[in-house]
Amino acid sequence: MFKKYFLLLILAIGTTSFAQTSSTSPEYEGKVVGGKEQIEQILQTQLTLPKTILTSNFDVEITCFFDIDTAGNAVNIKMEGVTNNVLRNELKRIFNFFKFFKTLNLPNESRPYFLIFKLSTEKYNRYFKQKNKLNFKNPLPADTSFVIYTKADKSPEYYKNGDDGLAELILSKMEYPKLAIEKSVEGTVVIEFVVEANGYLSNIAVKQPVGAGCTEEALRVIKLTRWQPAVVNNKFARYKTQYPITFSLRNINKDNTGANSMGQ
Repeated sequence: MFKKYFLLLILAIGTTSFAQTSSTSPEYEGKVVGGKEQIEQILQTQLTLPKTILTSNFDVEITCFFDIDTAGNAVNIKMEGVTNNVLRNELKRIFNFFKFFKTLNLPNESRPYFLIFKLSTEKYNRYFKQKNKLNFKNPLPADTSFVIYTKADKSPEYYKNGDDGLAELILSKMEYPKLAIEKSVEGTVVIEFVVEANGYLSNIAVKQPVGAGCTEEALRVIKLTRWQPAVVNNKFARYKTQYPITFSLRNINKDNTGANSMGQ
């Protein structure tokens, strides 16, 4: 599909802690692993809808109710505020990218969790400018099983010149936090993430933090990266990996950019 046929969903988290939609029990806001930023990251990079969904005044609010299984997946999804089956099915597909914290223990209650989504052409156009189309070497069909692999026929790599290109990007984009400079903080931030079948990242998590703003800066920079996806059974597949970014005061240049880095 062409980019112009895509529509972006942006999450609008409710301002209250629960939404009363039934006479018997409240439904509680679902807590996604990675929080609001994770939801927005997925919607910006993974949502795909046909041109027929786009209208000149497309602006709707959809409430999704669901249970959470023991693996943190949303199940038994029910939607209110949507009548278009294409949109309904795409939202259900998007839920496969999320992992949730199971904060309740209500075995006898149906769909106790909810998320509210607001969709509009205006928001799509705003993020459309930020989304880049990736030109993959030897493009392949995508695996649609939503399995996350840790072993593959070919591991993912940064889409511009592999490890060397990734190191160059980090060196050029990173700014050593001023607080870390003042306090002489050094160290390695280890970030775990999933490289999706379209080359964007999801499920970004910090496995080893460094203080004084280094962790936040490493996260900001890693989110700028795009990848050549992993290959499993001759298909692009989801793949979990880690990348360490080392902050070293010896590598600061006069513009306060640059950090020694290495990846795996």
